[in-house]
Amino acid sequence: MQTAQEQIKSALKNAKVSGSWLITGPFGVGKKTFARSLCSFLTTGHWTETQDFNPNVKWIECDLTEEAKKEIQKMILAGKEVESNTKTTAKKKEITVDDIREGIKFLSLKSNLNEYRILVISLAEDMNVNAANALLKMLEEPFPRSVILLLCQNTGKLLPTIASRCRKIQIPRLSFSDMMKKLEEKFPGVPHLDLLAELSNGSIGLAIKIQENDGLKLYQKMSSFFVPMHRIDIQVLNDFADFVYKDDNIYFLFQTFLLNWLSQKIKEEFESNPDLSERLLDVYDNVTSVFANVSTIYLDKRQSVMNSILSISEVLS
Repeated sequence: MQTAQEQIKSALKNAKVSGSWLITGPFGVGKKTFARSLCSFLTTGHWTETQDFNPNVKWIECDLTEEAKKEIQKMILAGKEVESNTKTTAKKKEITVDDIREGIKFLSLKSNLNEYRILVISLAEDMNVNAANALLKMLEEPFPRSVILLLCQNTGKLLPTIASRCRKIQIPRLSFSDMMKKLEEKFPGVPHLDLLAELSNGSIGLAIKIQENDGLKLYQKMSSFFVPMHRIDIQVLNDFADFVYKDDNIYFLFQTFLLNWLSQKIKEEFESNPDLSERLLDVYDNVTSVFANVSTIYLDKRQSVMNSILSISEVLS
């Protein structure tokens, strides 16, 4: 099987690189890194991760809201430090049709010296319905020497008609041994790297997020609640939920850990205890739905933490 780089180089050799490419893979496996390198390769001939400004490359993603940009500018002009959570909580929730129209306008312009013009959309599943429909029209009638890179974590949220019009590149997870090598280089002397590698599930980006947010302690605390209902201290669980929901990074790790734990437990119990496996599968489906609703219709994040843990505990009782 060709690697991602080999696919691109083969397409370039055959003069078939123009058009749309769907670059998929879970969080943190290197989709953005690959896209940056690809943009560099197509515009300069060098495969590098350096993201220097290039007039022939445009990125579209859920950026800061206009109000947040003005607030940050005020803080900088006043000599104040920008709060770390401002850059995450103030982001737009979706990519809009106006964003895509800007991308279409960008691709319609002629590039310098007949070079490629590249539009990167990250993440493509963040497009709302109108944005997706506007993009679909562009995919059907692409501009000459234009390249569209769609980065996507959840292809299930992407219009099938969009996915079917793109050539696909899958960025694979790292093996456990490769992950250990990278973690030993990045975090020399840090204990429990084997657990960090296991929890990151082949994603170096996830491993970094876990390490930077003390995620191993979070996982151990979360796991302590996976016991029969009568053994849970509700006040302790309340305190844990308060801690989790107030920080977006912690809440993201909580969701990731909990769904991965459920997935692994379902597989483990499938042969020896199929009834438990089936009940946990129902919990997995319900929890996934709750987490999705938290992000789309703004359900109570704190309650989602409580309910997801208690639903597991009930099945284990």
